[in-house]
Order: sequence, then C-alpha cells, then structure tokens
Amino acid sequence: MLDIIHFPLEADQAGLWFIGQSGFIIRAANKTVVIDPYLSDSVSELVPELTRLYPPPIDPKKLLADVFIVTHDHLDHLDPQTIGPFASKPQTLFVAPRLAAKKLLTLSVPEKNITVIDSGVTQRVHDIEITGVYTLPNDPAVIDTAGYKLTFANGRSVYHSSDTAFSELLLASAPSAEVALLCINGKSGNMDAAQAAQLAARIKPIYAISHHHDMFAFNSENPRAFGYQLKYIDAAIQTVVLEPMQAFVWNGVSKIS
Repeated sequence: MLDIIHFPLEADQAGLWFIGQSGFIIRAANKTVVIDPYLSDSVSELVPELTRLYPPPIDPKKLLADVFIVTHDHLDHLDPQTIGPFASKPQTLFVAPRLAAKKLLTLSVPEKNITVIDSGVTQRVHDIEITGVYTLPNDPAVIDTAGYKLTFANGRSVYHSSDTAFSELLLASAPSAEVALLCINGKSGNMDAAQAAQLAARIKPIYAISHHHDMFAFNSENPRAFGYQLKYIDAAIQTVVLEPMQAFVWNGVSKIS
C-alpha cells in the first residue's frame, strides 16, 4: 500500500492498480480512491465453489484511502471482512448508493463519513467530482447498484461500470472518460466481453481495462477476449490487461511507461 501512496506521479498524471475481481486503487492529484476492494475469501464461506484463486494483494488493515467507493452490496464488492479491519475508517470518506450506504453503517463506518451517490447524481468529495452512472442490476437485492465516473482535480477521469447487465439504456447512459473499467465475465447476469466492447465503443476512452474476470474459476473469463472483440469495433481504443498490483499510469494523452 505504501508503494502506491509514494508512487511518483507528475501533476497531470494518474496511477491505477488492479487488486482483483472488480477492485481498483486510483491515485491522482494527491488523492487515493479505492473502489470495491475484495481482500478476503469471505465469498467461499457461503459458496465453496467461489474460492479466490490467489491471496489478497493487500492486508485490509493496511489499506489507505481518501475515498472508498462501493458500487453495490455483494460480498465481492462490499466485503465486511475487508471493511471491518480497515483501520482508516474514521478518516476515510465513503461513497455508495443508498442501500449499500445503509450496510456501511452496520460495519462501524461513521455516518458523517458516508456520501450517498445514486445513479444520475453528481457530488464533489475531496475535490473529486463523482457521478453515479446507470447500471442494470443483476440481482433484486442490489437494485441500487451504481457505476461511477471520477474526475480528479487534475482532469484525469475514470469510469467503473460496476456489475451490470447489457442494455440499450446502459449504452445511452454511458459517460465519457479517459479510462473505462468494464466487467466482462458474462455470467450471473453481467455483460460479456463482446457486450463490454460495445459499451467501450460508446464511451470512447483512451484505455479500456476489464474486471470481474480473474478471481473465481467458476466465474472467470479471458481478459484478452475483450480486446479481441473491441479491436473490430473501435481499434483506436487501447485495451490493457493488468496483473494484480501492476501500476498503470497515464496523463490524459498517453500511457506513461
């Protein structure tokens, strides 16, 4: 975690780290945002077939974030075993849709630290403009699911799709962003790689990165299938396949190697 916090970034740059499943850490303009970190094996306690394929890359106790975003209340997105030990809860500001926000209260997250941002709502949190984006939920229990677009103070922007099924309304609601983080597993009601490619073509990011494909053998997908599909729709969009904890840095024009 400290390697991320101290990673050298220029004023116009942003850095992004994939931490497995749908989890990312994003850093720009001296702010650190964590989205949907799943840093335990709690899902396997309910569904043994969904045992994680590799150890958590970060100890939840050592997680650090200015903003902690939860897209919906599924264990692999809102994980009590990650949030419970998270030592920085008193300082971190949490963002979630309305029902997930209620769940955060049961995990000792201070109410004053929670900002409810539903689809269609934009608020500024720690100088980061955060917009809730429409999704098509894959479970009646998470009807408040929201994707999120982040725009940092230095202009860097990222869109996280959350879990979502595919629809024409999803395409119509897609925001513009420099980086698009899109689920591709094609199971349990989520869009598949070909549908995610259509969404990427509507967003027209500089870079498209897949998620929700690597954590469980039963629910996996080859991330390169997403790039294969996208190159036939919009070859100008660059797809990036990240290993856990691999740094990806960009400046709004190009990737920084």
